[in-house]
Amino acid sequence: MIGADTNHNIYPLWLHDLVHGPANKVTSWPIYFCRGYNFHTLDHGKDRSTFNYGVCVKGTSDSSGESECYGIIKQIFELYYPGVVGLRIVLFRCDWYDSTMDKGVRINRSGIVDVNRSRRYGKYDPFIFASLADQVCYISYPRLSQRNSDWYATMKMQPRGKIICSEELDPSPLQYESDNTIIVADPFIAVDGLADQQEQFVNLHDVLDEEVDSEQDDVVSQSTEDSLDC
Repeated sequence: MIGADTNHNIYPLWLHDLVHGPANKVTSWPIYFCRGYNFHTLDHGKDRSTFNYGVCVKGTSDSSGESECYGIIKQIFELYYPGVVGLRIVLFRCDWYDSTMDKGVRINRSGIVDVNRSRRYGKYDPFIFASLADQVCYISYPRLSQRNSDWYATMKMQPRGKIICSEELDPSPLQYESDNTIIVADPFIAVDGLADQQEQFVNLHDVLDEEVDSEQDDVVSQSTEDSLDC
């Protein structure tokens, strides 16, 4: 147990603040911007044209190891730890879909992950750190009939101001600061010079006038020959 006498205590003050726990009151937000994502709660964003309340987080599974959990943000809380550091932590309270493969989650032929909106995660584990969440959008499949499908396609959103590349991307075309490859190029390019054989510069206006005069002479001579034939 940590004593109150800090002079004979080896633990730092910020650890004392964490042990005492957060304040009894928390702050609730309808919108939170984190890691380039603009997250909304379900009540705040359900009537809007944009879908900002879908969330995805890395999880663990006993059978397949690492998996992904998909859900919807219901509430956004900010916890405050009073003391020296004044730590603030933002948590998402989420409603999770069932992550069981082929029951709550499936991968279609195109490699897109689908979730079953009618199935929910059975255990009570609603809270996640906002810093660990990725934003997703759930899209319903188009149907010719009136029957609605329970499966929604998931699409991960790109954070604002960032580009997320696939891990399978070949980095060989990219340039690195440590790349010491030297490409030898000829600095001189051979072009036709604007000079005659006597090293006299040619006036372009004179060249154009000579070409025009020669074309007119050809037309006059051609018309003369046609008149003689007649």
